Amino acid sequence: MMFEHYVGIDYSGKGSPRQKHTAIQIYESSADVLPIRAAGQASWSREGTYRFLADRLEEQRAGLRGAMIVGMDHGLSFPLSYFEEATPVKPAFHDWMAFMRHFDGIWGGVKEQPVSSIAAPTLPYVNPWELRLTEKFTSSAKSVLNLNPTLISVAFSTHAGLPWLYELRRKYADVLHVWPFDGLSPEGGRSVIAEAYPSLFYNRYEYPPELTKRDEKDAYAVSLWLREQDAAGTLRQYMSLPTLTARQREAVVPLEGWILGVL
Repeated sequence: MMFEHYVGIDYSGKGSPRQKHTAIQIYESSADVLPIRAAGQASWSREGTYRFLADRLEEQRAGLRGAMIVGMDHGLSFPLSYFEEATPVKPAFHDWMAFMRHFDGIWGGVKEQPVSSIAAPTLPYVNPWELRLTEKFTSSAKSVLNLNPTLISVAFSTHAGLPWLYELRRKYADVLHVWPFDGLSPEGGRSVIAEAYPSLFYNRYEYPPELTKRDEKDAYAVSLWLREQDAAGTLRQYMSLPTLTARQREAVVPLEGWILGVL
């Protein structure tokens, strides 16, 4: 097996970064344990979610914990056009980390305040309904650019979450692989964070009766799916994206990213 721990995170861009609410759920499992509430907590903040992951990466770095794979329910990148088009307020980008540094420079304030309070010079986006290739491969995924305040959708989660992810990737590059931007095949012993879309897995499972909220079930489903696929030996196949063309794997995926489980 590739991993020892399987973490499903249902994320939210609502409210302030230190505000705990039940829209953020974390469930974790292992080879011998079905998904349970991480740290026994029924609600999380975005800052708390970052601390949870950072603490586990610190333990892994110290040799006290095995590698984990984390399915994160928000976009990890933007559509290809955002990378390719230079504008008066942004350059073109040729790699994901350059985009992440740029994004953190504009949106890093979401680690202290709500998404809606950021006056970003890149707004409004030219086409807020634009989809990445991976989203076009699903039936219901929404654009990571559509910051419609009446929706509070994946776009808010993405904008709220990327600066925290950038901080994790910057601090823990020695033990953390962000899939697929760091490559399709992580080195053995590294933890992985990947984008997940719980709706892909939701109807596959029966849920414990104490799970009454969709957010809980979403995080549970992601953790359980990761655990099952690793046990079956198919997780590596999903990560290799065998159904994509060579051009898609080499020119699109390293910039736009991919939703793990979408083929």
